[in-house]
Amino acid sequence: MKITCVIGTLGGGGAERVMTYLCGGLAARGHEVTLLTLDDSVPDFYPVPEGVRRERVNLPTFKKAGVLGGIPRLWRLTCAVRRTRPDAVISFMTVSVLASCFLLRIPYIYADHLDVRHLAYSRKWRILRNFFLRHAHRVTVLSERDRKYIALYHPKWKPAVIYNPAVPAPKGFFARPAFLEEGKKHVVAVGRLVKQKGFDRLLEAWRRICEAFPDWRLCIIGAGPDEQELKGLADTLDVLHCVRFAPPVQGLEAVYKHAELYAMSSRAEGFPMVLLEAMAAGLAAVSFDCNGPDVIIRDGVDGFLVKQHHTDRLAAKLAELMKDEEKRRHFGEKAREVTKRFSMNKYLDAYEALCREAVK
Repeated sequence: MKITCVIGTLGGGGAERVMTYLCGGLAARGHEVTLLTLDDSVPDFYPVPEGVRRERVNLPTFKKAGVLGGIPRLWRLTCAVRRTRPDAVISFMTVSVLASCFLLRIPYIYADHLDVRHLAYSRKWRILRNFFLRHAHRVTVLSERDRKYIALYHPKWKPAVIYNPAVPAPKGFFARPAFLEEGKKHVVAVGRLVKQKGFDRLLEAWRRICEAFPDWRLCIIGAGPDEQELKGLADTLDVLHCVRFAPPVQGLEAVYKHAELYAMSSRAEGFPMVLLEAMAAGLAAVSFDCNGPDVIIRDGVDGFLVKQHHTDRLAAKLAELMKDEEKRRHFGEKAREVTKRFSMNKYLDAYEALCREAVK
């Protein structure tokens, strides 16, 4: 089967990582896979998998192109899709390509990797989005909560739940990253430095417990527009001496290998890959119970879930695991089971089945 997968970029991010898994996995199963990206202004963070053909179409966003510019944009995108001659298209969070598929009468599957209840669109964009998603073969979402929401408010979208895959952590020796201090224990958190990720709340929680754990450090790994604001907040909270900010790194295996705990403080999520990867590497996790973590973490088994906005409870649950090495180790062993609960084969089987349905 010829399958074209479409995403904006291969810049750093969970959806981009999953797209490379999907393309590589489908190609390994014998499908002819083309990966189409739409924005060359963002450099690739992830490599294109072996056996996958890459097509680039550098297009301005519809917002930048305007109404008149949107027509040639759509024409270029439609020509690019037609060149790949697909039997089916899988689009990750890229609605514009659905118009091309509709015009070309190519069946398409749209994957939404965000918490759909927290998305905001203009009225005009909502109308267009609703029209094309009604004509999708399926709209895949990352949680049962999202499926129920869509089934209630947008039943014609035909939603299906496909969880992101958890990949077993690679074995072998990994050198300690320089930003993880020798002789200290570390709680790590990874993500873009934006409000959605809630690192301001994590810093507030850390303020409550850091003095009781002088041999521990909080390490926040990522980049984004809120970096200076977060560093300023850490200074204001007087925790800068026990917090480390580090830039994004290619491959987090070494980080997880030398860390003790994973913390997630997001206000909203899809189905976070960084959490899956940390747990697959054997890290117990503490998170607010937003969409995604509430399915991944088994509260009291391989981590703790805390009600949103309760930074005091987040601090308490972090402290509980920081002071109890045996519980931390036991939770970490249980955390590795995510690779069975959300296996790559289950993920590939689900998308392969949808593609076969779509071309019947």
